[in-house]
Amino acid sequence: MRPRRILLGMTVLLSWPAAVQAMVSETSAELRQYVRARLADAGGMPDAAATSYARLLEAAPDDKRLALRAYRQALTAGNFKLAGLAAAQLDRLGALPPDAVLMLFTEAVAAHDWKRADALIQRIDREQMFAFLTPVMRGWVAYGQKKSDPARLVATSPGSQLANAYARDHHLLIALAAGRSDTLADLRSLVVAQDSRSLRLQLAAGALLAKRGDTANARAVLEGRAPELAAARAALDAGRPLGGAIDTAELGLSELFAQLAIDVKGDGRSPVSLQLARLASHLAPGNAAATIATADLLAANGYHAAAIALIGQVPADNPLFEAARQERGTILLAMGDRQAALADAERAAQQPGATASTFTELGGILSDLDRPADAARAYQRAIDIDQAQGSPSWAHLFLKAGALDRAGDWPSAKAMLRQASQLAPNQPIVLNYLGYGMLDRGENLVEAQIFIERASGLDPNDAAIADSLGWLYFKRGNYAGAIAALERAVAGEPGQSVINEHLGDAYWAVGRRIEARYAWRAALVQADKREAERLNRKLTDGPGPRLGAN
Repeated sequence: MRPRRILLGMTVLLSWPAAVQAMVSETSAELRQYVRARLADAGGMPDAAATSYARLLEAAPDDKRLALRAYRQALTAGNFKLAGLAAAQLDRLGALPPDAVLMLFTEAVAAHDWKRADALIQRIDREQMFAFLTPVMRGWVAYGQKKSDPARLVATSPGSQLANAYARDHHLLIALAAGRSDTLADLRSLVVAQDSRSLRLQLAAGALLAKRGDTANARAVLEGRAPELAAARAALDAGRPLGGAIDTAELGLSELFAQLAIDVKGDGRSPVSLQLARLASHLAPGNAAATIATADLLAANGYHAAAIALIGQVPADNPLFEAARQERGTILLAMGDRQAALADAERAAQQPGATASTFTELGGILSDLDRPADAARAYQRAIDIDQAQGSPSWAHLFLKAGALDRAGDWPSAKAMLRQASQLAPNQPIVLNYLGYGMLDRGENLVEAQIFIERASGLDPNDAAIADSLGWLYFKRGNYAGAIAALERAVAGEPGQSVINEHLGDAYWAVGRRIEARYAWRAALVQADKREAERLNRKLTDGPGPRLGAN
């Protein structure tokens, strides 16, 4: 056993629930079961952990802490039977957390027990935490009950912007599911955002219209650049059925919980976001958006094997298959299996329908593998697709420029950055890269200053841009301006090595030697080998006659 696992086991032994401690006084079997559960959880094996917790729950039915662990672990593993039993036990003990009430609600909906579903909505209202969801929940339950015009229950109101964000989308979905066509104009006005939320709305609405034989409106709804929309249009033109129609209460509520899981994700480590995604999958196992969200959240919590197994369940004919494939690549990279991620991306790039996003994904993996020249070629394929479609992308030009720069071809990178800035003259990231690249090489400092100051004006709170501005002022002898900008940059990114080194150089230039050495020591924390050697020389001898040799 690895030392880390041994230490983990010792930690587990010191944190048993009270009921387990009591049982251990009679027998050590339950202790072993508890340790097994905790180690399985820590080792990224949610199914094994859930099984162990289930056995312990039988032995200690009145232990609230154990029941809560069993509930959370069961949902993490997708063991909905155990999750339901644990939730019922917590409810009996008066210890059911607000998010677990949603589990009881999903069970009621899955069983079409609409009376119980309504009662649980009232409970959610009383407990308040998820009350912003209840208008949408009432609408879908009313739809499941086949009530007249259920969408009216989900009309937006001036009361809550948070509630309205969900009510707006689901008012349209429920109205479409109920057969109303008067909401199509509203739908088209919503999807102009072209974000992941509006994309799923388009796919769901287009699939529902196509299912009803309204091909013309389905195609109109599915217009857009996203590869998922292109795949859906191709399937529609070929006469193939489109998956993803939302025409049941289960599917509608699954979409609601999946979106909420995405919205509250944060760094992905909150158990609530993962459990919301699991509830979405419980209601509609075929909901690809819920599957992708769950896999993403499983991976964020270290359950990589479970995430890979789950993401493989999205079928190739689903419009979100490409998104699922790219999520698989992201998970493989998180696991450290870059070669497998590369092999997946290369296979996808060789397919006849490969999109620009397929090639940008390939370029990103090649960059991670320190193959910038190959990455630049992949990004060029994305640029070629953009041009063929008449929709050039500054972002793809920017990515290629970065790859060319890392490959040692700054002149070509600079030309590409100029093209990107012409397409997007107000993109601070482009202006900053162009200006700093020129500054770092001593090229036309006047023009570099124009680019960097424009970038700073557009995004004054960006630490990287503040660093560029401070280093520009340093190079031009404006030490007071340099220190002000670099202190702002360090406040934004206190652990960034280069920024701290720049600040140390600026302090040294004005005679603030103690502060300079403090900044250089801070820079050492995250410095690579070459940077560390330079910083140690500065700490010993100062920066020498040429300040800021980096």
